[in-house]
Amino acid sequence: MIRITARRDGFRRCGVAHSKQPTEYADDHFSEKELEVLFNEPMLEVEAGVEGGKAKGGKKAGGAKKE
Repeated sequence: MIRITARRDGFRRCGVAHSKQPTEYADDHFSEKELEVLFNEPMLEVEAGVEGGKAKGGKKAGGAKKE
């Protein structure tokens, strides 16, 4: 699972308006390229390999995961 927290509410990246509240996504929600962009965005805190919680459903094939 991937957890993303924005430094500013509504900050947009990869077609998603990210929240200051941590949001969890299925490992396959973002493509490998999108994950690279997200991990390199200083306005976002991105954690991979998060256990438990409730993830938003995956939408893309490929099981993208960066640890």
